[in-house]
Amino acid sequence: MSDESIRLGTIRQDRSLHVVTGAAGRTGLALCAELKSRGCAVRALIHRRNDGALSFLRQYTDEIITADIRKPEELAGAFADAAYVYHLAGVVSIASAIDPDLYEVNVAGTANVINACLNGGVKRLVYTGTVHTLPFHDKTSTLKETPRFDPDAVHGAYAVTKAQASNLVLDAVRDRGLDAVIGMPSGIVGGFELKRSNFGQMVADVAERRLPVYLNGRYDFVDVRDVAKALADIAEKGVKGESYILSGHVVSVKDVVGMAARAAGVRPPKICLPLPLVAFFSYFAEWYAVLTKQTLMFTPYAIKVLGDNCNFTHEKISALTGYSPRAIGEAIAEQVDFYFNVYKPYCMWAAKNG
Repeated sequence: MSDESIRLGTIRQDRSLHVVTGAAGRTGLALCAELKSRGCAVRALIHRRNDGALSFLRQYTDEIITADIRKPEELAGAFADAAYVYHLAGVVSIASAIDPDLYEVNVAGTANVINACLNGGVKRLVYTGTVHTLPFHDKTSTLKETPRFDPDAVHGAYAVTKAQASNLVLDAVRDRGLDAVIGMPSGIVGGFELKRSNFGQMVADVAERRLPVYLNGRYDFVDVRDVAKALADIAEKGVKGESYILSGHVVSVKDVVGMAARAAGVRPPKICLPLPLVAFFSYFAEWYAVLTKQTLMFTPYAIKVLGDNCNFTHEKISALTGYSPRAIGEAIAEQVDFYFNVYKPYCMWAAKNG
């Protein structure tokens, strides 16, 4: 474990310790806030020390630790005395091919987390998977939880690695006595986003009037606050070895763009590009981005998702916890507000302080 740990106060022995990996990410931050609001003792794990993220995390945690899930020796101390571990750390990618870093973090890193939980006597592991690991054969059927995941039946590097990692969790439950549950969010939106996602960049571009066109696809989006609450709920109420879809509402890209524009008080772009046209050019866009080592903005996989089946049902977790996702308009408005009032000042601070 890194010597850069920051203790913000003494963790009382009568409070169960909740450890969150990937705590500097949007869902990690929101989960820390949710757990703290419930009176839990919260230890946040972040990959690299970043004073901007630390200053934001301090209000939601009792302790912050810098640790790398790819290094098993750093996890033993990080999970010490933990009752619950929420494994959120991972690499989100829209790439077509799996690169070594994606595999090492999403798959090998999850294996390390499982071992550390078993060796440390952790009461329960809550693994954050994704609905992208669910296979489908048409665009109309309702997508439900599956007892096991098939990496060969899904597309995209991210979906494949998350399916592999989810199976590692299920295998450890079946063969090694691990107590674990899996939460499977759909497209997460809302505040708490210090690290810009592709979706977050689109929302920011709309708010800043930098987006001249949009696509005509759709997807299921869910408020990050609902995901955080659901993860905390299944830590307490989830059935060992079960997975739970954490979906929200199916919304068109046009409507999302309109929501972001209204929240920012600007006019939305009017030009809509058809998915087949963008899909054709996406092959060249991904090839060029990989060749020039630029950030992937749109790829065949990303475009495919906007036209795929996204009829996810959250009936299972609703029956268990009363889960009822908020309207997406609220989440988009919070994301725009967070962008202007937190993210932009944070970036200015980071640029000034290196």
